[in-house]
Parts: sequence; structure tokens; C-alpha cells
Amino acid sequence: MSDVLVVGGGIVGLLSALELTQRQRSVVVIDAPDAFPPASWAGGGILTPLFSWRYSDAMTRLAVDALPRFERLLKRLDPCGDSSRTLLNRGGVWVSAREKEIDEALAWAERWQVAAERRSAGSLMTDFNAEAGVFFPAQGNIRNPGLLKLLRHELQRRGVRFEFAHVVDVQRCSKGVQVCAKDGRRWLSSQVLLSSGVGMQSLLEKLGVSLPLFPAKGEMLLYKLEPGQVPAVMLTEEGYLIPRNDGAVLVGSTLRKGDASFYPTVQGRYRLEAIAKALWPSLSRYKPSFHWAGVRPGCERDFPFLGPLPGLQGVFAAAGHYRNGLVSAPASAELLAQMMCGDVPFTDPDVYSVPASSRSNSSFFNR
Repeated sequence: MSDVLVVGGGIVGLLSALELTQRQRSVVVIDAPDAFPPASWAGGGILTPLFSWRYSDAMTRLAVDALPRFERLLKRLDPCGDSSRTLLNRGGVWVSAREKEIDEALAWAERWQVAAERRSAGSLMTDFNAEAGVFFPAQGNIRNPGLLKLLRHELQRRGVRFEFAHVVDVQRCSKGVQVCAKDGRRWLSSQVLLSSGVGMQSLLEKLGVSLPLFPAKGEMLLYKLEPGQVPAVMLTEEGYLIPRNDGAVLVGSTLRKGDASFYPTVQGRYRLEAIAKALWPSLSRYKPSFHWAGVRPGCERDFPFLGPLPGLQGVFAAAGHYRNGLVSAPASAELLAQMMCGDVPFTDPDVYSVPASSRSNSSFFNR
């Protein structure tokens, strides 16, 4: 019997497991056996919410220091620094904005002590079809597949056991909380963290908890170029370019709310190629090397639900990170571990709590 069961092997679940092991908790991670793409693999890895000044303070608190958090994490996972050099791009983030929004963005940056400057796209790269904007030089992006591999390796080194199963139910029993799989396997623990991304909605419904969640499909393209051709993340309302340190450039992304399918589409590819050409005409000379899709755990509010499920002792949830799961994962995981272990939280956890009104009176736990 472990101290904690983490249901979901995405970035929030894995980082929560790491935080818990650092607090001397024994952890088992239960992940879907056949997920493709794997959890948290499909995103672009931008380490800031898109148009960050438009978000609530609750979201900003989880995301504003993402890059230094990831720098510290990579140093811990790979002290030699090789992974930091290959996975983390510190080239900054340029965001297209009209004059009024530039002032809003600069005021937001001053308030949150984020480096920012008014700057044209042309001052960073030629032939990019946008003009005025704001440049955030201390932001960047991370290559999430490589990060996930490092995390899994570190967790295994720390004694975390990985189980692969489709979780279908969570039940209270005299000895704690029991997690039940489709194949009949069961695990018992004193605490459970539910962090299964788009799979959360159906699991929560079985627990009698209703949250404003929905699937949101996105597709991306990758072009193989020479390093340095795109110097920073270049973001506009129409789409964005994300550079990797090896020269690859990601183009994103489409968005289809309510679509839970994981397969890429012909329409999505055409749309992304059109975005690529419109943003940077030079890309029309290249053919994309990869095309993939992922499903985001959408939410009607712009920050996630984090904390205990009302009336369900020992059961915690991390739900609704939507497009900001990666950027907010380190802070989300720290806050969850602090709540689960009785530590003083670094920010007010009540802001992120699952409201008591979300629980149905017909819940299994009421019977």
C-alpha cells in the first residue's frame, strides 16, 4: 500500500509525484496503457500563457515564474546540464498586439515584475508578417517529450512504481481510498490524486462531481530548419511559431472545442500550412516533417481546479488546465503536494478549490 496514488501520467501528475517523494511519500502512478500521443506530449511547450496579460491573477500566480522553475527542475534532473541546453529554449517570446494592448501588456509586466519591452517583429526576424508587439526576453519554451522522459526516469530512480491501466472508479473503504481499473485490478492508498487530463470528466461524474470541463482538440506541424532561423517564440492571434534548439520550428495550432479525437486531419494540416505561410512566407519553401494532434483538458474558467474533492476524504483533483498545463505544472504540483502533506501553501489554495456545489447529492460517497 502506497501513501499516494496518482491517477494520470501527464506533466502535472508526474511533477506532483516528484513533489510528494521529496516529502518522503511513497507514490504509485497509474497511467493509461495505450495513450497516443502520451499525456502532455502533444503541446508546443511555450512557458507562458498565450497573451498572458489577459488572464486572471489566479492563472498568473501559477505561470509567472515558469521558466526559472523549469530551470531549477532540469538542474535537479540532469546536473550535468546537457538536458537544459537541448530542451530549454531561452530565446524569449514575442507577442503581436495593438497599441492599446501593448500598454496593457507592459502594465501587467511591471505589476508582476516580468521583463518586457515594446518591440516590432522585424527587429527580431525578417519576413514575418506582423508589426507592433511586446517582447518578453526572459521567457521561452521547453521540449516537453524530453522533459517527460527525464521525469519518469527520476521518479523510477526514487522508487515510484508505474502501473498501466484504465481507471474506471474510485471508492472509499475502511482502510482508505481504493482505485479500480477496467481489468479488475485495484490499488489501495490513504490519498489519491486524480490528474488524468481529458479523462477527468467521466471519472469525476462517477464520483458525483460536476465541473465545467470539456475536450479541446489541437493540431500542430513541425518543420526541420537550421538553428536560429526563428530566434524566439513568435505569437499572433492567427497562430504561432515555436523554435527548438535543434532548428525545428513548430507551427500551431488549431482548436476544436468538444472534439476528443486524437488523430490529425487533412483539414487541420491545410489550416496549419496556411498559418505557416501567412506568418512567415519563407516556410512555404519547406514541407512539414511531422503533423500530430492532442486533446487539451478544457475548462470554462481560465485557471484549473486544484485541491480536495468536497466530501471525499483523501481524494484530490487537478483538473481543467486547458492550454496551460505545462506552464503551470510546477506551481500546480507544488501547491497540491503542500495541501496533501499539510504544508503551508505558497499561495491561497481556496482560489483553486473545487466548490462544494459541484458535488451531486446522488454521489456514491453519500450512500
